[in-house]
Amino acid sequence: MPEFRKIPVEELKPGMIYDQPLYVDKSNVLVAANVAVRESDIKKLMTWGVSEIETEGSLITNTSGQSSSDRERRIIQDYNELIKKRKQLISVHLKARKAVEDAHSAIRKQSRISLTDIESAVEDIIALLKENSNVFLFLYGLDEGKDYIITHSVNVTFYSLIMGIALKYSDSSLKTLGIGTMLIDAGMIKMPVYITHKQSNLSEQEYKQIKTHPLHGYKSIRDLGDIPEKAAEISLQHHEQFDGKGYPRGLKGNEISEYARIAAIADSYEAQISKRSYRQKVYFYQAMRNLLSSGVNKFDPVILRIFLSCLSVYPIGSLVELSDSTIGIVIGSAPEKPLRPIIKLVFDAQRDRVSGTLIVNLIDNTSLYIVRALDETEAGINIFDVL
Repeated sequence: MPEFRKIPVEELKPGMIYDQPLYVDKSNVLVAANVAVRESDIKKLMTWGVSEIETEGSLITNTSGQSSSDRERRIIQDYNELIKKRKQLISVHLKARKAVEDAHSAIRKQSRISLTDIESAVEDIIALLKENSNVFLFLYGLDEGKDYIITHSVNVTFYSLIMGIALKYSDSSLKTLGIGTMLIDAGMIKMPVYITHKQSNLSEQEYKQIKTHPLHGYKSIRDLGDIPEKAAEISLQHHEQFDGKGYPRGLKGNEISEYARIAAIADSYEAQISKRSYRQKVYFYQAMRNLLSSGVNKFDPVILRIFLSCLSVYPIGSLVELSDSTIGIVIGSAPEKPLRPIIKLVFDAQRDRVSGTLIVNLIDNTSLYIVRALDETEAGINIFDVL
């Protein structure tokens, strides 16, 4: 008699069909046998906080339309093209930081915010992401130690636009989303410097003051620039939570603009993987796990799933140890198998550096699996030295 096996919810994709029912538990059917999984089914699971389902069956239809070998070739090709884009990313990022810096300077001086440079920078980011969305890898560690508010705003724009593109936003909508996220922390300009640069946890009174920055940002953007209302709302609402426990107004669900729901996810993820004066950064995998564990309450579950699909549980650049004690770097993954990415080996089982390019495709190689994710210190390498 077939045994029940567990399937992580993050591996489910709309259109998947199993030859036996999918169960939330052994007495509650989610999807009947030979019936396609729907997006609404997945949304229910995330809303309920279910992390895995059970089935006695096997996958008989997926949504990829590609063989595993075709996927591997495409992923490796995309990876090789990605490596060539680092210099371009740095140039686009520098231009965007300058635009945000000028906008923040205008707010300090209570002068008009010029939208021209911000729009131009956003257009460049959109064009770059449409060429290869995995360029987000090169945001890692970029200009840490400088004005983190400016760098954070630009990075949040990248991650938000990745989701906007996945949602098939028009160019006009993408531009609005990008303008809003570039100015997401405009209100921090109004906060005392000693608070924004404090190297320890905030006091209760200081935290209350910080919680006013969305209101300050929204007012500054509307008063000092010809910023679209939908873009300005991102600054106002990006700390609202899907369950209504955010600030400043305690909005919940669809009361929060979709742009702000996107920005909230990007803001949280980027903040975690960036170093701050008062804490160390969290590595990609753990940041993604943190999002998933809190996402049922804090974030729009559908948009969170899209973000997960875009970056995967193990985002590009993640360092992982495999079950045979080898260590590698994730270079890509298939959306329907986020827990089984394609890996470029870095160290063999004896911890000797692997020469040349040796690829492990966990989709095909079912005898291997990821034991744990590593940070650079644990692995003893810099990710950009092994790309």
